[in-house]
Amino acid sequence: MKLLIALDVLGRRPDEPPLRDALWRMLSASDDTVANELWDADGGPDIVMRTAERLALPATRPPEIVGRWGDTMLGIADVVAIYRHVLESPWRDLIVNALATAPRHGSDGFDQYFGIPSRLPRPWAVKQGWSQSPRDVVLHTSGLVGAGWRFVVVVLASFPVGTDWAAATAAVNDEVTALAPGL
Repeated sequence: MKLLIALDVLGRRPDEPPLRDALWRMLSASDDTVANELWDADGGPDIVMRTAERLALPATRPPEIVGRWGDTMLGIADVVAIYRHVLESPWRDLIVNALATAPRHGSDGFDQYFGIPSRLPRPWAVKQGWSQSPRDVVLHTSGLVGAGWRFVVVVLASFPVGTDWAAATAAVNDEVTALAPGL
């Protein structure tokens, strides 16, 4: 969802340097405070609808609970289309460089080196996702991988409530390991 927020904001307000710094933090360190502020300021679910329409993302849907942007529904093909759009956008360098410099720990302290960063060699530019809700535990790894950003890798994983982070991380790491020979 943070990629959708960034694309929406840059498409409507591209010339605001402080905003670019905030987007960098949101994308590289997965800063939820920035995402929350932009979600609220730019119309929440309208962000999802605008970008889904503009990028022709058929499976993308706003969250059922307006304030929970992290619960936005995205299909794997939609995530691939988002990365392809990023590679062709005027904001490619800003977005890809932020993703390529993702620190080991997100702004909330979560170790975001699971999946792609844990199992694939650089170069990679990743957007990781993690959350817990009353319905599930979610851990996603997605990004651009290889010389010239040749591959888009997407693993979206949802686990039953109560699954601990170590088990979820191991499962996502296993999926990326299984994909590695094809890259």
